[in-house]
Amino acid sequence: MPGRCRAGRNSGREVDKAFARSLSLEDAIRPENMLAFEMNGEPLPHYHGKPVRLLVPGWYGVANVKWLTQIHVQNTRYMGRFMGRDYVTLKRVNVGGIERWVENSVTTLNLKSAIVRVLESGGNYTIQGFVLNDGTPLESVEVKIDDGPWRRAQLSARNTKYSWKLWSFDWDNPDSGEHTIVSRVTDVNGNIQPANEELPEKVSFWEDFGQFPRQVTI
Repeated sequence: MPGRCRAGRNSGREVDKAFARSLSLEDAIRPENMLAFEMNGEPLPHYHGKPVRLLVPGWYGVANVKWLTQIHVQNTRYMGRFMGRDYVTLKRVNVGGIERWVENSVTTLNLKSAIVRVLESGGNYTIQGFVLNDGTPLESVEVKIDDGPWRRAQLSARNTKYSWKLWSFDWDNPDSGEHTIVSRVTDVNGNIQPANEELPEKVSFWEDFGQFPRQVTI
């Protein structure tokens, strides 16, 4: 890219090294990005980044720089400590038939769903959860109970492109006792949230997005 964007912070206290990260120029000028001065109609609170915070929808939170003080445009990628060492995922992948360890900066959100709770009302049970992703439209969310088949859940009509996308599943007449429940999400490009054993091997803890089974007792 011909230019890069870098941002730093000032939290109101002395630090040895200000937080900074880079975006490609193409990513930095996306119309969805914003510099936030307010939250819910009020001045941005300190712990949310007062006086101004960068928001990059569809990316992991590390891109949403708090206490923003500077933006630089430069012709090389900024690779300070946080960009080049801390927020990096090291994965084992197959490259041209050869197993290699590949290092990637943490950028756009991986496709992920999770179950939040099971509600009971009058003997009827509802499983509720959420989806996070990079803004790609969703094809479906499915729920699996114990060793049963995957069954489609209902996505909320209020979901928007970059919001937490909420969903629910009506669990009819569950048997008493302990159950294992899990969700998975598929987007319109055919990407499916993998089971944990299908995730690439990695030695960093960023970007965990595998299926997340939960045990519940009815």
